[in-house]
Amino acid sequence: MRALGLLVGLSALVGVGELHAAPPEPAPEPSSAPDCGLSEDEACTVEVVGKRSLTPLTASSTIITARDIQAVPLRTSDDILRLVPGLTLVQHGSEGKGQQFFLRGFDAVHGSDFEVTVLGIPLNEWSNVHGQGYVDLGFVIPETVQSVEVIKGPFTLRQGAFATAGSANYRLGIAEADRGLRVSTSYGTTHRLRGVVTYSPQQGDGQNFLALEGVHDDGYGQNRAVARGSLLGQFKLFGSPETGTLTAFGAAYLANFELAGTVRNDDYLAGRIGFYDTYDDAQRGESSRGLGALRYLFSHARMELEATAYAGVRRLALLENYTGFLLDEVNGDRRGQRQQTFNFGGKLRLDFQLHRRLSLETGLELRGDVLNQTQDHLGQEEQTLSVERQLAGVQTLSSVLLGLRVEPHTSLRISVGGRLDIAQIAVQDGLDPSSDAKGSRAALSPRAVVEWDLTPKTRFFAAFGRGFRPPEARAFTTYKPPVTGISEDLYRGGNPQMTLTNSAELGTRLTPSRYLGAQLSGFATYIERESIYDHVSGLNLELNGTRRLGGEIDLHSQPFEWLTLAADLTLVDARFVESQNPIPLAPWLTTGARAMVEHGGFRGGLRFIGIAPRPLPHGATGSSYALLDATLGYRYKDVSFDLALENILNLKLREGEYHFASDWPTTSDSSAIPAIQYVAGPPFNARLGVTLHL
Repeated sequence: MRALGLLVGLSALVGVGELHAAPPEPAPEPSSAPDCGLSEDEACTVEVVGKRSLTPLTASSTIITARDIQAVPLRTSDDILRLVPGLTLVQHGSEGKGQQFFLRGFDAVHGSDFEVTVLGIPLNEWSNVHGQGYVDLGFVIPETVQSVEVIKGPFTLRQGAFATAGSANYRLGIAEADRGLRVSTSYGTTHRLRGVVTYSPQQGDGQNFLALEGVHDDGYGQNRAVARGSLLGQFKLFGSPETGTLTAFGAAYLANFELAGTVRNDDYLAGRIGFYDTYDDAQRGESSRGLGALRYLFSHARMELEATAYAGVRRLALLENYTGFLLDEVNGDRRGQRQQTFNFGGKLRLDFQLHRRLSLETGLELRGDVLNQTQDHLGQEEQTLSVERQLAGVQTLSSVLLGLRVEPHTSLRISVGGRLDIAQIAVQDGLDPSSDAKGSRAALSPRAVVEWDLTPKTRFFAAFGRGFRPPEARAFTTYKPPVTGISEDLYRGGNPQMTLTNSAELGTRLTPSRYLGAQLSGFATYIERESIYDHVSGLNLELNGTRRLGGEIDLHSQPFEWLTLAADLTLVDARFVESQNPIPLAPWLTTGARAMVEHGGFRGGLRFIGIAPRPLPHGATGSSYALLDATLGYRYKDVSFDLALENILNLKLREGEYHFASDWPTTSDSSAIPAIQYVAGPPFNARLGVTLHL
């Protein structure tokens, strides 16, 4: 039945049309002319800084606008990505810990296959002790997010490391209605108290702003409390058409949070533990960040120059226990992880319009990390019993980009090019000083996108791209992970290499009217050598080759000016090439539906997310997932009231599900046989907020 559903989804490619309405000429770009669900004759106001981008539109590109963001309950800026069709997020900790991403058959863990940038600054932590590509968006205050551009697949030149499944770029700014001084406070049923203050000049464009956020939440169930604070600022230092614009950006963030960990499903069903309980109430974490950046933009005639330089400090500490007393029957299996990183980098982009139908895009990029990470086995008094990892190193990634955009006809646009990325790593292993090593790896990534306007309201897209993920620093030491893990499809030989993916996408967008628009795509991805982070062992496990085939349909309708409706469905068949075993953890079917109402001072939103039972390691199967959320809001002059409702049906949600062995005092069977473990999602809860616009 799954294969039949997949074929139906793919065959629908030749059918209907487009999610986001967009005028066919000139061609819109995700970063400069985002679609907003309105018809061609209606206004679609989005504030943009800079000239038109050369980034091509693909069949599945998604722009999440500030209007979309207001229509769903948000705890952090990660939650904005739940609006992306086919993208599933799991929070198997609390708000201070990075989310787990699932997209197009990828278990991207905390970001290993999903690139996230803020203002173009990469956030994926290359060699984080808790998972390669780890992303923490906690420092981004939701009220400062102007839009999020999401591209599924590695199809554009500016998508860099970790964009093997896709990428998201957060653009920051203050919406026109919220400029001036804005003070907001909210209180929720989990004793959640949140305060936000933002300021942006009322006569400005929203790019100059200062924002402060503070949150305290007891959390639902046991051991989920969080306290965090964030400070964001962005200011134009100077700007004019003659000199260009120089903008400074800064961020500071600190979070302390508890971690509930996973619960064995058999323990819950037997009544030995509560659904929202924890086995080990010592689990917790700390996260902090300091980040600064300068961005220069100069546009003149047929040329645009953009230069960005950034530097930051990042710290993460986690105390977790996934397996109880399975490995150490006396002291338990607590694990303490610590990471400290100084990161730096820069980007230089130069675009030329060589002819009215020919443009050139060039770029240079450099990112680097100076890192120090440790992992300890901890006892019941949190004493260090043994040191399992002690690593220090320096890693850099240098990139060259070159591409052409050709318009041989007013209805046809072709973007072709490639990027060369060179990773260099020097690492010192404190547990084996003799294994200090250096290494370098390179990846050449061709990219191509074709946009063809078949009719003024019908558009066809084709795309091909190679994505890449550099090996983590520990791969260059003498340490070799044990041949165990989440799959029998383990790779058993070879030196550390770039993980390369080859992806293709075909799709259509139709906008016959505002009453119905459709966006359809079919996609395929092949990876010669897979790599997945295993939370239980704390290691990146190298696996055999995989392939993913799937289809996606995304529908929009605006029957009235004040009402917008949307629905989506994504099917994917993800398997190992040799064994034909399903790739574990990633959902094979996701679906969603949204309704947004905006009339006068009233606004409201209703959102549904559904996920089919996920394949788990060792042949197990998870449970289905259904979530219904809502928001209500009303603004009267300078006062706004907002109500957010999560999990209206109050279902017991197994947000994350895994399959591994564990042994707790409540466990009836202490054998090493794997068991289904889950992370509980939030029960019904409500938050009421009041905002003053001064």
